[in-house]
Amino acid sequence: MRFLRQLAANRWVRWLAPLAVLIVLGIAFRDQMPFLADGVRRLRDAHLGGVLLVLVASGASLVAMAEVMRLLMGAGGTRVPLRETTAITLASNSWSTTLPGGPAFSAILTYQVQRGWGASVILCGWFFLLSSALSTMWLVLIGGAAVLFLGAQFSVWSLVVTFVAMIALAGAVYWAARHPRRLEGWARRLLPRVNRLLRRDPAAGLETALDQIHQLETVQLSRTRFSVAAGWSLANRLLDALSLWACIWAVTGDLPWLEAQPDHTTIMGVLLAYTTAKIAGSAQVTPGGLGTVEVTIIATLVASGMTAVDATGTAIIYRLISFAFITAVGWVVYTLHYARRGVTARAADGPLQ
Repeated sequence: MRFLRQLAANRWVRWLAPLAVLIVLGIAFRDQMPFLADGVRRLRDAHLGGVLLVLVASGASLVAMAEVMRLLMGAGGTRVPLRETTAITLASNSWSTTLPGGPAFSAILTYQVQRGWGASVILCGWFFLLSSALSTMWLVLIGGAAVLFLGAQFSVWSLVVTFVAMIALAGAVYWAARHPRRLEGWARRLLPRVNRLLRRDPAAGLETALDQIHQLETVQLSRTRFSVAAGWSLANRLLDALSLWACIWAVTGDLPWLEAQPDHTTIMGVLLAYTTAKIAGSAQVTPGGLGTVEVTIIATLVASGMTAVDATGTAIIYRLISFAFITAVGWVVYTLHYARRGVTARAADGPLQ
């Protein structure tokens, strides 16, 4: 174990480890290389304006996500510049979309970096809960709007239940940040009762729980800041959907609009394709949903009016930029910005050096 710690602390190991991971992943997914080659060929034939809009929208989407982090960290007294939250957003996104079990590793990396900024444990957990609830809430709302206006066959009740649940979770986290004293009172009354049922000391874990609740007092989330953070979370989703919309422009030379045209989809068709793709990708059957996301986008766009050829080109260009290109940028950021500083489990105990 001591040898492993010394190895992890070695500067050259920290630099070369991410490169080794990329090499291993390249070998493991070499059968998917035709996807990249086909995407590059289609990019050469694509409408330049559409491709540029895809690049800008994909990058801006992640910056919007980073702004949510900056605002919520700031609410807890941890003030960091946007460039730092953008860096960890890019790096953690690459971990999430590339590695098996990526979302878990991504969350750990983000947590370690946030702790390095000086954020408390409770602030990090509070951020994860609130940002995830807001992001899921907007995705469900976008998908619900697309289903409603297109009249597509979809489980509306599942969308409604998820939407209500995410609103409730976001509201509960927001309320908790504004009423830590009330939480303290509940903890003092309920935890001893739970301990008695479990046949433990009535005071077991009470001081730890109270310490965590007291840390919430440092979170000053005003209605204005909460609204702005929610707005940036919505911008993250809409900009990502905009990049898919721009991909159709890049492939066909025409912009989807409100009215359906022969062999074309509509804005609602794009939003439905975006929502179903994100749901399919969240299953993480393969890293980054490679394969399942493309099939979902193609099937949804064809069902909403596009030709199979144009839908395939759209899906490939969208994934080439929003997945392959953005992931590559994130790994570069991780290697240059974090790996050389040794972001390990010990980094959670203090500021990054």
